[in-house]
Amino acid sequence: MLKNLKRNLNSISLSVLIVLLLINTALIFYNRAVMVDNNVLQAQTEEVKKAWISIFDSNLRRMDLGLRGFALTRNPQLLDPYRTGIRDMPVSTKLIDSLLLVQGRDSLAQHFASFKIKLDDYITYSERMRVVAEAGNTEEFVKMLNADKGYDLWQAFAPMFNYILAEQDKLMVQARSRYEKALNRNVIFQVTLVLLAVPALISVMYRIKRDVKARKNLLLEFEANNRKYMFDPGTPLPDDNPQIIIQNSIENLKKTSTFIKSIASGDYGVNWNGLTADNESLNRDNLTGDLIKMRDQMKKVKESDERRIWSTEGLAKFSEVTRSNQHDTEKLAHEVIRFLTKHMKAQQGSLFLLRGDEEGDAHLYLAACYAFDKKKFLEKRIEIGSGMVGQAYLEGSTIVLKEIPNGYIKITSGMGDATPTCLVIVPMKYNDRVEAVLELASFSEFLPHEIEFLEKAGEVIASSVHSTRTNERTSRLLASTQQQAEMLKAQEEELRQNMEEMQATQENMRRLEKESA
Repeated sequence: MLKNLKRNLNSISLSVLIVLLLINTALIFYNRAVMVDNNVLQAQTEEVKKAWISIFDSNLRRMDLGLRGFALTRNPQLLDPYRTGIRDMPVSTKLIDSLLLVQGRDSLAQHFASFKIKLDDYITYSERMRVVAEAGNTEEFVKMLNADKGYDLWQAFAPMFNYILAEQDKLMVQARSRYEKALNRNVIFQVTLVLLAVPALISVMYRIKRDVKARKNLLLEFEANNRKYMFDPGTPLPDDNPQIIIQNSIENLKKTSTFIKSIASGDYGVNWNGLTADNESLNRDNLTGDLIKMRDQMKKVKESDERRIWSTEGLAKFSEVTRSNQHDTEKLAHEVIRFLTKHMKAQQGSLFLLRGDEEGDAHLYLAACYAFDKKKFLEKRIEIGSGMVGQAYLEGSTIVLKEIPNGYIKITSGMGDATPTCLVIVPMKYNDRVEAVLELASFSEFLPHEIEFLEKAGEVIASSVHSTRTNERTSRLLASTQQQAEMLKAQEEELRQNMEEMQATQENMRRLEKESA
């Protein structure tokens, strides 16, 4: 629990501060409300006092002076103060009623209601005096005046006035007392707030400073691990700016995603953006290095598969070519050299076959060529062991030349003659016996898998040439046998005819002998 308390100390401190600030805000609004209520109440009490005073000092005084002046002078204008006093009297009483109602002083309102009855009686009596004065009955007016109804009203007003003033003063004292208590509470709470807030703020500031330092160290460690395990650009470590560090991590993730997607789509030529010769050594054992190794390995596998497929498909097509031309050595040679030259993307090719081995005059002759000068195609005989073709036949091994001797061979085109870049000479064996020699020239270097393909194709060519020649010899022998059989048949027919003639002659001789006897 203590560990949780320490770990959440910032949250607890801030929560306490927030609660204290909320309480302080509530107290501020409460004190303001008390102040407003106090001001309103003070204004109300002042209005009540002013209204009470206006009843006698203003309204009743104007009524009395106006009525007396009119009775003495008969001047109607002197009734104006009287009339304004009567007019303003309901305003004053209504104001007192409403203020007492707002203040909640029900007992005062009841006392004031009884006073208003006497006030209305006095106003009614004054109206009767005005009527008497207007009638000119001075004696009656004086008699009514001597009744001194105003004094009776004053006796009812004075205690009420003092009571209301005392009650209003009491309300004012209560309001001030509430205001002072609110101020005292506010002072006490402000002191408490300071005593609690200062240590809390110090604690929060300390922990924030410590957290900032820890965050800085964490960010730097994050960036170091990002470089160690993902990609290291070889640049100095950035500062503790979290935006830069997080952006670097996001960029590395984007690079990783783009790189993997490119490899998944079969693009093995993709490069890691930002990887240079200067930082290559820094990224051999991280994710970047592993992805580069994976790319290279998959590229090798793809190239190996492509070479295997190219070789397999080429051999299949080549076998079809040889099968379709097994009965004619010359046609077989032409189709083979045309297919191999195109399939190898070479510029020139020739095929030499063995001749005269049975007669003891063994040599190689140019059986077919592709893209050669026609003059050179008329006739070309190569002795065994002579030149590179004859030497390849004699040794029975493939010869690859990347530096062609001047004048050995040239590739002719519409632009003129040019010496090829690479030359390959492949002896083609059947049962360890060389039957033919293939020569290809190209402006590009022949790769190992292409040479291996030629050697495998050579076995097929040698076998086909051997089979074709065997078939041709068999055909020749069969034709010779058939010719001899036909000759024997003709001789037998001639002999049979001779026998028949002899038999016929003998019978004639026997018949003649019988006739002569």
